[in-house]
Amino acid sequence: MVWAQKQVVAADIRSVALLFREQAAAFDQAQEMLLVSVDEDWPKVRLWVRVPEPDLLTPYYGFSLCTRADLPLAPTLVAGCPEQFGRVFQG
Repeated sequence: MVWAQKQVVAADIRSVALLFREQAAAFDQAQEMLLVSVDEDWPKVRLWVRVPEPDLLTPYYGFSLCTRADLPLAPTLVAGCPEQFGRVFQG
């Protein structure tokens, strides 16, 4: 799995979540993809996306690769499998 992150304005979350859901439906039968967020200074939000291969990051314009160590400690699940989210961030 590959992680990438980007700071966006809150109004942009919806379009990123729509892209994520379309990709997850097509490429994530194992339900391992995640889209999570952390609020920053309003109206900014930082998003992290987890996809199975780097090629799937192409449509996430402006997202940059990051490591597991770069992930937040207590993000909010925007889209993806709640059980997988729990395993990654709460387990």
